[in-house]
Amino acid sequence: MSVIIGLLFVAMVIGISLWRQRKAVPVPEEEALKAKPVPFWKGIFVHPGHAWVEVLEPNLVAVGTDEFTKSVFGSVERFRLPEPGNTIQQGGKAWSLKRGKRELVQTAPISGRVVEVNKDLLDNPRLFVERDTKKNWILKVESIGLKRQLQNLLQGNILARWNQAVKEQLVTVLGLAGFPVLQDGGEVAPDLGEKLTDSQWEKVKKEFFS
Repeated sequence: MSVIIGLLFVAMVIGISLWRQRKAVPVPEEEALKAKPVPFWKGIFVHPGHAWVEVLEPNLVAVGTDEFTKSVFGSVERFRLPEPGNTIQQGGKAWSLKRGKRELVQTAPISGRVVEVNKDLLDNPRLFVERDTKKNWILKVESIGLKRQLQNLLQGNILARWNQAVKEQLVTVLGLAGFPVLQDGGEVAPDLGEKLTDSQWEKVKKEFFS
């Protein structure tokens, strides 16, 4: 009797399993891909010193200068970059931009060993103003403890709010200037740095890059 009951129980379990399989609606492959969470390293991360990081491989990143810096510094005549093999430290000195008597030393957004410098950028500084990170990167860095370091950077909605606060602060710092700081759409005028006097530039440098 117990054997019969056991067989009936097994048959019932199999029947329920088959019924559930028939009821289940298959999820299209493209929908399943959309449902997957975005890896934490995707996108652009920005250091408060106005340098960005983009993860290329699990321990390899490209780094460069954000749009704010490009706008307030203006055109670059030459770069001073670390040599491949050198190390940089997050929060320490990374590279410098030079034009005439103006020089801006920027903060490293990540720690690691420099494995490559952008020779195209050195040969053609005009690439600096490009928005394509595949063209305007400055260094490629082999990083250790990348996930922990990325947690010190800004991304997504937090980055958007920070960028807005920076623009508002810039308007305050240059509020008496005889030219508009922001263009239509609320973005910093891309050629602002070309119009700043030396004293205005020093104010911007002290306020945003010290």
